Amino acid sequence: MPDVSANLSLPYLLASQAQKHVTHNEAVRQLDALVQLAVRSATQTAPGAAPEDGDRFVLPSGCTGDWAGQDGKLAVFNDPAWTFQVPNPGWSAWVEDTGKTVVFDGSDWIETPLQNLSFLGVNTTADATNRLAVMSPATLLTHEGAGHQLKVNKASAGDTSSLLFQTNWSGRAELGTAGSDNFELKVSSDGVTFNQAMVADAVTGIVSFPSGTSGLADSRLGSGSLTTVDYATAKGVDLFANGTGLLGNAYNFPNAFSFDAQNTPNLPGSFSFAGYYPGVVYSEEFLAVDPNQVYKFQTYLRQESLPGDWSAYASEERQQQFMGVVCYDADKFAISPLHHMRYKHGGTDSLTTLAAPLTPGDTSITLTNSDGWNESATAANYRGVIVFGYKNSSGFAYSHYSRLVQADLFDLGDVDKLTHVVTLNKPFPASLGNPDDGAGTWPVGTPIANTSSGGTYKYSFFAGGRVAQTDTWYKSVNHMGGIDRSGTNATANFPPGTAFVKVIWLPNYSNRAGGYGANPDTGAGHRVWFAGVSVTPETLAAKQEVAAGSSAGSFEIKVPAPDFAAGTLNLASAAQDVTEV
Repeated sequence: MPDVSANLSLPYLLASQAQKHVTHNEAVRQLDALVQLAVRSATQTAPGAAPEDGDRFVLPSGCTGDWAGQDGKLAVFNDPAWTFQVPNPGWSAWVEDTGKTVVFDGSDWIETPLQNLSFLGVNTTADATNRLAVMSPATLLTHEGAGHQLKVNKASAGDTSSLLFQTNWSGRAELGTAGSDNFELKVSSDGVTFNQAMVADAVTGIVSFPSGTSGLADSRLGSGSLTTVDYATAKGVDLFANGTGLLGNAYNFPNAFSFDAQNTPNLPGSFSFAGYYPGVVYSEEFLAVDPNQVYKFQTYLRQESLPGDWSAYASEERQQQFMGVVCYDADKFAISPLHHMRYKHGGTDSLTTLAAPLTPGDTSITLTNSDGWNESATAANYRGVIVFGYKNSSGFAYSHYSRLVQADLFDLGDVDKLTHVVTLNKPFPASLGNPDDGAGTWPVGTPIANTSSGGTYKYSFFAGGRVAQTDTWYKSVNHMGGIDRSGTNATANFPPGTAFVKVIWLPNYSNRAGGYGANPDTGAGHRVWFAGVSVTPETLAAKQEVAAGSSAGSFEIKVPAPDFAAGTLNLASAAQDVTEV
């Protein structure tokens, strides 16, 4: 058995040893010196004048005095003399004067290496994903005499390089290049769905705000999108933006339309559609209108010629075109005929009032007068009820427009023209109840009518005609104005409730695969052009309300009709006018 231990060279007590306490005490002294090793310094080369018992030093090279020739060893002051321990590789010591840890590598004492650590946690625990983790009130990264960069590098453009801001470990905002090289800011309210607030294109540097903006202009000017000088110029004094194509693109026109700068009626551009009838297509913008005024609706249009003999068809290859507007209320709800039209039996208007309160769940309606109510037309829209008590989101109550309407509420024969009681085929629906009454009850005197039906679209630009010749530009002008309170859906009037319109097209309406009625199939590439789309107030127009008859409550319109030769300007009844350019 050896006399000393293998690692710290502590002396063993031998069986026949005298003065065993001396050996034991020496071992304890060495343990005191080497266990939980902390030294005063690892750079001091000579002992101080008055060392204290137990002082320890890691000796650097070049030591002098009592330490001469002991470089690299551990010096321990055991009063009154210095003793020296030869370190083994792997010994570590905390150095008091630098606050660092040094490790003996077999030849030198070196500071503990911090390179290539797998994890580092500061006041918290790092893990396989968060390999550097810091828990503190703040984290400081400062300069070293000049600037300072924080770099977040990713492997490829499709990866993510970002800063993620969290609330209780759930993401709320992300800033960086996520899934592309575009720089973006995203926000979330739940950590699952993120909305793009800002994107800076990596190629162009152009900044976009996909979710919109606010606060960039005086709040009194509204909260919609900002405009540009080019947009304002392209709109001019017209309600319809980019009608002449001045923006150089198809903005405000349907996606199915293409911008054409070559084929135009002396305008910056036109907008073409090629193919079979696609259904109704809409402009992008809502146009705010004053329905009390008269407006001029103008467009140019041109139909492409096709090779071959089309003489077997009366209109040859020229297809029907429709262009008009859909009307919307102040809340931008589309207005349909069901929202304002009223049935008229034998020319008598069904508009009347309640003679008894009406509550959701009731099975009959008691009217003041039922003479105008339907007793012969079978369609569901002629057997419905409209209550004129609708208010918009601002609380404005309409007189002749209502969304409190439902078809198919009574059957033929259920209107008693003697008692003026309408027996319902189902309980009066809660959706038609009075929103200002807890029970939904409409009081006596509430205006009510029998519903009717008609067309939703107002063909104020071009009403289903065909151009006279192909490959020729034509100008179509028409007018519309005044509020139709007749309940008949007057063609030239705005329906009650109108605050906005959107322009619509039914391009190549009669071009269908296999033909449509007497119209030929002119193919999926047959083109029609529109240009110079314009909606402007007709300030010289005159209108007069119809006082009697089934159209009472609608307006007749007269518009300027200039005679160049005579040098006169007269008023003529409004009608569509199509002329060759």
